[in-house]
Amino acid sequence: MLDLSFKKFTKQLNERRSAGPKSSAEFQKLAPKMRAAIIDVYSMINKSSDPIISKIDNIIKVASKKHGVNTYDIEDYFDNELIK
Repeated sequence: MLDLSFKKFTKQLNERRSAGPKSSAEFQKLAPKMRAAIIDVYSMINKSSDPIISKIDNIIKVASKKHGVNTYDIEDYFDNELIK
């Protein structure tokens, strides 16, 4: 996620807050375990108060631990999803 500019990341994240990832092509490619982790990340983002940028790393860590996936895999998903 370090490849994204801060401004682009926050814009994309705010747009996704309401829409969610379920209809994207990148999301459809994921294994069921990763899909559940990504859905949890988005639900935690929706529940958290602003500013979420300072909380995003912790949200990813919690979701990865809960679903037994690597934090790097979740970050790679967001890179692939947002850089398009």
